[in-house]
Amino acid sequence: MSSGITRATNDDLESLVAEAKALRETGWWSNYSKSDVEHCMWPGVRCSATGSVIEIDLSGHRLSGSITPQIGALSKLKCLNLSSNNLRGELPSSLGNLTQLAVLDVSYNEIHSIPLEIEKMENLVSLNLTRNLIVHMPSAIGLLTNLTHLIMTSNPLQSIIPLQIWNLKKLMTLHLGNCQLYGSIPPNIGKLKSLVNLHLSSNMLVGPIPSSITNLTNLQSLDLSSNMLVGPIPSSVNKLTNLASLVLDGNQLNGSIPQEIGRLTNLITLDLSSNMLVGPIPPNLGNLSSLEYLHLYTNKINGSIPLEIRNLKRLTNLDLGANNLSGQIPSFLGLLPNMSFLWLDSNLFEGFIPLDIGKSKNLTLLFLSDNKLTGSIPSSLCYLTNLLWLFLDRNLLH
Repeated sequence: MSSGITRATNDDLESLVAEAKALRETGWWSNYSKSDVEHCMWPGVRCSATGSVIEIDLSGHRLSGSITPQIGALSKLKCLNLSSNNLRGELPSSLGNLTQLAVLDVSYNEIHSIPLEIEKMENLVSLNLTRNLIVHMPSAIGLLTNLTHLIMTSNPLQSIIPLQIWNLKKLMTLHLGNCQLYGSIPPNIGKLKSLVNLHLSSNMLVGPIPSSITNLTNLQSLDLSSNMLVGPIPSSVNKLTNLASLVLDGNQLNGSIPQEIGRLTNLITLDLSSNMLVGPIPPNLGNLSSLEYLHLYTNKINGSIPLEIRNLKRLTNLDLGANNLSGQIPSFLGLLPNMSFLWLDSNLFEGFIPLDIGKSKNLTLLFLSDNKLTGSIPSSLCYLTNLLWLFLDRNLLH
């Protein structure tokens, strides 16, 4: 019995010696590797109670060159953060030995490829590859079935949305913005029922927004901005009751703004700007009592600003510029207590500038250019002590 315990202890000691050797051979701790300081005390290294290296955080440490294969000797490692360095080349295949790794962050480097051996990292929960030079997502990523966070923003993938993603049923965060993706958003997106954050912005995606996306009832943030999506906003959007942010700007969406959006009472940000939306602003947007940012600029929205907008007491940014809105500017806009930025330019508003605008104490920007406003500029604007930008040109003011 005692020899078994001794043998286990010896194995543990051998493992710790091997880990220390592996750390030295990376070259990342050259100032410490020849000193008497125990490796568990080196910067960015955290060890377990038994002395095994379980976390390395060298983010922003100006590391350069490639990630050395010796890193694969740290078999107990749970978290590896090498973000914001100048690391290049391929991730080493030896990473496949890190079967206990839960978090891998190599964002903001110049990594260009992912080894197939990544499939062995079966406990990986979070993979952050943001802003690298990766041109291909290996099918092996589809085998990481415990993955909850996959963040690959700003990589030149130049592909359709990778099919292997649909296997990742536990995904909560999927960020593939600015990855040069093309093709349509497939209906399979609706199978990722655990998604909380879905960001596919700044790509070349075409076609309609699939109605299956509204099956993702856990979504809190949906960003499909700056693509070439067409067709209407699905009316079934009202199923996304947990949404806090809905960002669809910079597409070619048409039709009217669905009244169903007025049921998304957790919304903080709603951005539908730079599309081809028509019709009036739905009055029930006034139900969005948590809304802080409402951006509808550069569409073909008409009618007047509905009275119900006065209920949006948390609103800080309201941008309705470059539409076909008409009627008078409602005085209640000056009574919204948190309003900081108000864009109503390039519409068909007429009549006077309401005196109550002067009561908007937090107003920083007021943009009323290019309308049909008449009368004099109200002296109450002088009370806007936080105002930095005021644009009233191209009206009929005197």
